[in-house]
Amino acid sequence: MSFDAEIGMRIRKIRKERKYSREELAEYADISVNFLGAVETGKKGMKVQYLANIAKALNVTTDYLIYGSEPLEQNAEINAILSSMSAEKRK
Repeated sequence: MSFDAEIGMRIRKIRKERKYSREELAEYADISVNFLGAVETGKKGMKVQYLANIAKALNVTTDYLIYGSEPLEQNAEINAILSSMSAEKRK
């Protein structure tokens, strides 16, 4: 399976989990329905901006769409702790 097809499958999977039609997701991501269909079926790749628009519309990371991996929950905890510290303590 091609890299573009894997990304398209993940987009379609999340779209269906969110119960969005192609038309709805295309509107939210500011792309055409035909383009979204071609992306979901792996017939077309996309520019980074379109990938970012789709990720934002689906409320997932671009890493998830590209690699299928979610950020670890521990990262969120660590980031919260670090952001509450002074710059000196973070060092």
